[in-house]
Amino acid sequence: MKQFTLSKEERLSSRKEIELLFAEGQSITCYPIRLVWRESPHPLPADRPIQVMFSVSKKKISKAVDRNRMKRLIKENYRLNKPEVYSSLPTGKSYHMAWIYSSDELLDFITIQKSVSTALERWIKKCRQQ
Repeated sequence: MKQFTLSKEERLSSRKEIELLFAEGQSITCYPIRLVWRESPHPLPADRPIQVMFSVSKKKISKAVDRNRMKRLIKENYRLNKPEVYSSLPTGKSYHMAWIYSSDELLDFITIQKSVSTALERWIKKCRQQ
C-alpha cells in the first residue's frame, strides 16, 4: 500500500537547514509555485528521503485564512504526488525542499495541481542529470 501521509519527520523545521536551503539551493518556478531544493548533507531514512516546507508570503496574501488555504492546497498536491516522486528518485540521496506560493491572487485546486506536478517532473529530471 502506498504511503500518502505527510508525517512530522518529513517536515523541514530546522532553522539552520532552512537558511542553507535558501542560501545554496537551486530553484524551479512554475507559476504560481517556486520550488527550492538542496541535497541534504546528512542522509535521511530511505522511506522518507525528502524533508519539505511550505510557505505563502504575508505580503502577497494578507489574510491568514487565505494563506493557510493555499498552503493546504500545495501540501495536498505534494502529498498525492509523493509516491511517484519517491519511486523515481536516485537511491541513496536525500533532499530538503521548500514550496513557495508566489501569486498575489487565490487560485483553485486544479491550477495548483498542474503547477506542482510540472515542478516535480522538472525537478526529477534535474536530479537524474546530476
